[in-house]
Amino acid sequence: MRLIIYAILGFIIYYLIRGFSKSEPKRPPNSSVPPTGNGKELKKDPVCGTYIPEDTPYRLKHKGVPWYFCSEACMKTFQKQIAEEKGKSKAES
Repeated sequence: MRLIIYAILGFIIYYLIRGFSKSEPKRPPNSSVPPTGNGKELKKDPVCGTYIPEDTPYRLKHKGVPWYFCSEACMKTFQKQIAEEKGKSKAES
């Protein structure tokens, strides 16, 4: 009988310690942008989908909207897509 009580107490203590040792920060449930830990908001790269800080050197404005990129290659791919869309819209006119 004592063995069962010790096993139950051990189980409870194990889960209490495990629960307190988790140091994962909690995010609001409606937050779609992951936190950076340094107070800066992350922006999603429209080409590859990775999240990067706002202060990335790879950014440009298109039609008044700022776009952020993880690399020069992604930024150039985005610029090519813009040029292709402009070419298609001119051909349709």
